[in-house]
Amino acid sequence: MKRFQALTNCKGLTLIELMIVLVLSLLLMGTVYMTFQLQHNSGQAQTQVAATQQDIRAAMDVIAMDIMHAGLSRDPSGNIQGIPTGTSGTSTLQLQMDYTNDGVTTGTDELVTYRLNNGNLERIDVNAGVTQILARNVTLLSFQYLGRTKTNTTQQIDPGAGTLSQAQARAVRFIEVTVTKEGDKVDPQTGNAIERTLSRWVCRRNGTIDEI
Repeated sequence: MKRFQALTNCKGLTLIELMIVLVLSLLLMGTVYMTFQLQHNSGQAQTQVAATQQDIRAAMDVIAMDIMHAGLSRDPSGNIQGIPTGTSGTSTLQLQMDYTNDGVTTGTDELVTYRLNNGNLERIDVNAGVTQILARNVTLLSFQYLGRTKTNTTQQIDPGAGTLSQAQARAVRFIEVTVTKEGDKVDPQTGNAIERTLSRWVCRRNGTIDEI
């Protein structure tokens, strides 16, 4: 016959101990969730920063290419003025070049204007009547101009509140382009829009450029 021995000293977990374990488990789960959320938000912010910077660089590359081509003519006697008189200032830039080598700048992409219009950085092909949006959510587009003096030093060319005069436009050798753009979404960590600025000096390579 089997005998059963009573266990008189076998204790389990009390209700208080179970509650303590539950609270500690909740704290641990909360810490893990907060860590995940912070990493997720940081990853989203970095993605927005990278996308914003890439958009600015892409737009800047297009502008820089047109600046370097301004005044281009396969015929050296063509004397194409890279920056037309009275068209460019601190917020607008117009450039012309003769890609077709016909002595005039009436072809497609031979007269282009850059401007900021309602948050859009626009490249306008004047002759074709086509407007291309290079970047959206742009808050600043500015241009600064430098020329070279007869003593081989650089000097700022200031159009003031207006546009470059003929003498000023013909003397521009370097153009600084500055673009500030906001991201498409807000930073989840700060609640503010992600904003990045890129500035680049571009040297003109074509056409007759006068000394100051």
